[in-house]
Amino acid sequence: MTNKKRKNHLKKKKSPKKKRQTLGNLEPMHTFFLNPYKDSRFTRCPKCLDKTKIRKFPFGIHIDPKILLTLNMSGPYCPICDLIILHKDKVEKLIMMTFEKLHPQTIGDDYLIIGTVERDYWRKTSKTGGTHQEFFDNLRDFEKVVVFEPIYSTWGINDKETDK
Repeated sequence: MTNKKRKNHLKKKKSPKKKRQTLGNLEPMHTFFLNPYKDSRFTRCPKCLDKTKIRKFPFGIHIDPKILLTLNMSGPYCPICDLIILHKDKVEKLIMMTFEKLHPQTIGDDYLIIGTVERDYWRKTSKTGGTHQEFFDNLRDFEKVVVFEPIYSTWGINDKETDK
Protein backbone atom coordinates (compact mmCIF):
# COMPACT_ATOMS: atom_id res chain seq x y z
CA MET A 1 0.00 0.00 0.00
CA THR A 2 1.14 3.47 -0.73
CA ASN A 3 0.73 6.42 1.56
CA LYS A 4 -0.46 8.74 -1.20
CA LYS A 5 -3.38 10.95 -0.35
CA ARG A 6 -6.46 10.39 -2.39
CA LYS A 7 -7.76 13.36 -4.26
CA ASN A 8 -11.36 14.17 -3.72
CA HIS A 9 -12.95 14.11 -7.15
CA LEU A 10 -16.28 15.43 -5.98
CA LYS A 11 -17.16 18.79 -7.39
CA LYS A 12 -18.39 21.46 -5.10
CA LYS A 13 -21.87 22.60 -5.82
CA LYS A 14 -22.00 26.19 -6.91
CA SER A 15 -24.33 28.33 -4.93
CA PRO A 16 -27.23 29.47 -7.08
CA LYS A 17 -27.09 33.08 -8.23
CA LYS A 18 -29.34 35.31 -6.25
CA LYS A 19 -32.00 36.69 -8.50
CA ARG A 20 -32.10 40.46 -8.40
CA GLN A 21 -35.30 41.75 -6.90
CA THR A 22 -37.30 43.72 -9.43
CA LEU A 23 -40.56 45.64 -9.39
CA GLY A 24 -41.79 44.36 -12.73
CA ASN A 25 -42.71 40.77 -13.44
CA LEU A 26 -40.90 40.73 -16.80
CA GLU A 27 -37.18 40.15 -17.31
CA PRO A 28 -35.10 43.39 -16.97
CA MET A 29 -33.88 44.98 -20.21
CA HIS A 30 -31.94 48.01 -21.40
CA THR A 31 -29.44 50.32 -19.79
CA PHE A 32 -30.94 53.70 -18.93
CA PHE A 33 -29.60 57.24 -18.56
CA LEU A 34 -31.72 60.25 -17.55
CA ASN A 35 -29.84 63.21 -19.03
CA PRO A 36 -30.02 66.25 -16.70
CA TYR A 37 -27.85 68.43 -18.99
CA LYS A 38 -29.72 70.83 -21.29
CA ASP A 39 -26.62 71.63 -23.35
CA SER A 40 -25.62 67.97 -24.03
CA ARG A 41 -28.04 65.98 -26.13
CA PHE A 42 -25.83 62.90 -26.68
CA THR A 43 -26.10 62.45 -30.44
CA ARG A 44 -23.30 59.92 -29.97
CA CYS A 45 -23.39 57.10 -27.45
CA PRO A 46 -21.30 58.03 -24.42
CA LYS A 47 -20.15 54.39 -24.06
CA CYS A 48 -19.14 53.34 -27.58
CA LEU A 49 -19.15 56.75 -29.35
CA ASP A 50 -21.29 55.39 -32.20
CA LYS A 51 -24.16 57.54 -33.53
CA THR A 52 -27.40 57.14 -31.61
CA LYS A 53 -30.74 56.59 -33.24
CA ILE A 54 -34.07 58.06 -32.14
CA ARG A 55 -36.42 55.37 -30.79
CA LYS A 56 -39.74 55.48 -29.00
CA PHE A 57 -40.40 53.40 -25.87
CA PRO A 58 -43.39 53.25 -23.51
CA PHE A 59 -42.06 54.01 -20.01
CA GLY A 60 -43.51 53.21 -16.61
CA ILE A 61 -43.23 56.14 -14.21
CA HIS A 62 -44.02 56.36 -10.50
CA ILE A 63 -45.01 59.80 -9.23
CA ASP A 64 -45.16 60.43 -5.48
CA PRO A 65 -47.23 59.61 -3.55
CA LYS A 66 -49.26 56.90 -5.37
CA ILE A 67 -49.56 57.60 -9.09
CA LEU A 68 -48.41 55.18 -11.80
CA LEU A 69 -48.14 56.58 -15.30
CA THR A 70 -47.22 55.17 -18.70
CA LEU A 71 -45.79 57.59 -21.26
CA ASN A 72 -44.62 56.85 -24.77
CA MET A 73 -41.47 58.96 -25.23
CA SER A 74 -38.75 59.10 -27.84
CA GLY A 75 -35.09 59.71 -27.23
CA PRO A 76 -31.59 58.70 -28.29
CA TYR A 77 -30.97 54.95 -28.32
CA CYS A 78 -27.75 53.04 -28.97
CA PRO A 79 -28.56 49.55 -30.30
CA ILE A 80 -24.96 48.41 -29.79
CA CYS A 81 -24.92 49.19 -26.04
CA ASP A 82 -28.70 48.83 -25.58
CA LEU A 83 -28.65 52.28 -23.97
CA ILE A 84 -31.79 54.45 -23.75
CA ILE A 85 -31.28 58.16 -23.04
CA LEU A 86 -34.12 60.44 -21.97
CA HIS A 87 -33.74 64.17 -21.47
CA LYS A 88 -34.95 65.27 -18.04
CA ASP A 89 -36.39 68.59 -19.23
CA LYS A 90 -38.51 66.87 -21.91
CA VAL A 91 -39.75 64.22 -19.45
CA GLU A 92 -40.79 66.85 -16.91
CA LYS A 93 -42.55 68.87 -19.61
CA LEU A 94 -44.54 65.79 -20.72
CA ILE A 95 -45.47 64.93 -17.13
CA MET A 96 -46.57 68.53 -16.54
CA MET A 97 -48.71 68.55 -19.70
CA THR A 98 -50.28 65.21 -18.70
CA PHE A 99 -51.33 66.39 -15.22
CA GLU A 100 -52.14 70.01 -16.04
CA LYS A 101 -55.90 69.39 -16.10
CA LEU A 102 -56.30 66.05 -14.28
CA HIS A 103 -54.14 66.47 -11.16
CA PRO A 104 -52.52 69.92 -11.08
CA GLN A 105 -51.52 69.40 -7.44
CA THR A 106 -49.07 66.63 -8.47
CA ILE A 107 -47.03 68.90 -10.77
CA GLY A 108 -43.59 69.27 -9.26
CA ASP A 109 -43.77 66.07 -7.18
CA ASP A 110 -40.87 63.63 -7.24
CA TYR A 111 -40.96 60.96 -9.94
CA LEU A 112 -39.01 57.84 -10.86
CA ILE A 113 -38.80 56.26 -14.28
CA ILE A 114 -39.00 52.59 -13.29
CA GLY A 115 -38.63 50.84 -16.64
CA THR A 116 -40.38 50.12 -19.90
CA VAL A 117 -43.82 48.58 -20.27
CA GLU A 118 -45.14 46.32 -23.00
CA ARG A 119 -46.42 48.28 -25.98
CA ASP A 120 -49.76 46.42 -26.06
CA TYR A 121 -50.35 47.29 -22.41
CA TRP A 122 -49.48 50.94 -23.06
CA ARG A 123 -52.01 51.08 -25.93
CA LYS A 124 -54.70 49.53 -23.73
CA THR A 125 -54.09 51.85 -20.77
CA SER A 126 -54.02 54.96 -22.91
CA LYS A 127 -57.63 54.19 -23.87
CA THR A 128 -59.19 52.47 -20.87
CA GLY A 129 -56.77 52.76 -17.95
CA GLY A 130 -55.45 49.87 -15.90
CA THR A 131 -54.80 48.48 -12.45
CA HIS A 132 -51.63 48.51 -10.37
CA GLN A 133 -51.30 44.74 -10.77
CA GLU A 134 -51.53 44.96 -14.58
CA PHE A 135 -48.90 47.73 -14.52
CA PHE A 136 -46.37 45.57 -12.66
CA ASP A 137 -47.25 42.47 -14.72
CA ASN A 138 -46.25 44.35 -17.90
CA LEU A 139 -43.23 46.24 -16.51
CA ARG A 140 -39.60 45.56 -17.40
CA ASP A 141 -37.15 47.11 -14.96
CA PHE A 142 -33.97 48.58 -16.36
CA GLU A 143 -31.05 46.19 -16.30
CA LYS A 144 -28.77 49.02 -15.29
CA VAL A 145 -29.11 52.76 -14.63
CA VAL A 146 -26.00 54.78 -15.45
CA VAL A 147 -24.77 58.36 -15.08
CA PHE A 148 -22.57 60.17 -17.58
CA GLU A 149 -21.01 63.59 -17.29
CA PRO A 150 -20.12 65.64 -20.36
CA ILE A 151 -16.51 66.64 -20.84
CA TYR A 152 -16.18 70.33 -21.45
CA SER A 153 -13.02 71.52 -23.16
CA THR A 154 -11.64 74.90 -22.15
CA TRP A 155 -9.04 77.20 -23.52
CA GLY A 156 -6.25 78.19 -21.21
CA ILE A 157 -2.65 79.24 -21.02
CA ASN A 158 -0.06 76.49 -20.89
CA ASP A 159 1.86 76.93 -17.58
CA LYS A 160 5.16 75.77 -19.10
CA GLU A 161 5.18 78.60 -21.63
CA THR A 162 4.49 81.29 -19.01
CA ASP A 163 7.31 80.13 -16.70
CA LYS A 164 10.04 81.24 -19.16
